[in-house]
Amino acid sequence: MTRFERFIYQHLHGLRRATQLLAVVFIFLVPLLNRWGVNDILGTFYSIRIGNLDIVDPALVLQTILLTKEIYFPLLLAGFIPLVITLFFGKVFCSWICPFNLLAEFAEKIRKKIRPSLVRLPHHNPKGHHYWLIYGSILTFVAVFGVPLISLISMPGLITGQVADWLYIGTIGFEILFVPAILIIEIFFAPRFWCKYACPVGATLALLRAKSTLRIKFDPPKCTYAQTRRLPCQEACPLNLNPMKAKDLYPYCFNCGECVNACRVEGQALNFTLQPVETLTAVQLGEKLVS
Repeated sequence: MTRFERFIYQHLHGLRRATQLLAVVFIFLVPLLNRWGVNDILGTFYSIRIGNLDIVDPALVLQTILLTKEIYFPLLLAGFIPLVITLFFGKVFCSWICPFNLLAEFAEKIRKKIRPSLVRLPHHNPKGHHYWLIYGSILTFVAVFGVPLISLISMPGLITGQVADWLYIGTIGFEILFVPAILIIEIFFAPRFWCKYACPVGATLALLRAKSTLRIKFDPPKCTYAQTRRLPCQEACPLNLNPMKAKDLYPYCFNCGECVNACRVEGQALNFTLQPVETLTAVQLGEKLVS
């Protein structure tokens, strides 16, 4: 392990939180700079222009293709940078940058305080068909009815767009109420359901996974589970997944690294890798844990 990799692993949580806070600063700073006449950076998390460079959310690129039934090359080019980032690092936008995820993490802390009976939910990795069924339904609605549904329910775009309108022209739309409505549902009824199941932005990024995309790797011989009966990695996962079943983590996992960070307190059984994970049966997994 290189010195750089060691630094990243030692400061995963702090680096992620710093990136999230920088994203918040960016969300507020851009419209303020635009209001003061500085227009080198324009846009929101729907689409951003930095100088002459356009960057567009891949979900909106796909939505535009479905609505227009045409492929516009400059639009594809604008989605190239997030595409490349996702191919290498997975859905890190969701866990490291998205403002809604930051709000959802704070909402989760509130849920644990006011609904402690729901804190210890069973950790499991749902089958991927649940995820793709919801996403496919959204895409079908867009294509059949010609309604830009992804734009309407894109949390990062909605939040940054409303902040920009508020700071630049002093108005805010009723659609912003969608954000606290989802957070309230997550606090009282369905913890973290939006990021885990329903977000079309994250689902579009999940489409871009490849065999060499960054993923969690579980090394059973290094796990102290059999001795301590504690599962700090599971408790740390914001989406209530089981990181020990690494081959079943995706498309749900967004590589936040919290499980890896928690695991390093007990050992080093979880790490990030660009290699395909080993496929283990339940029996093989059990044998490795107790060996």
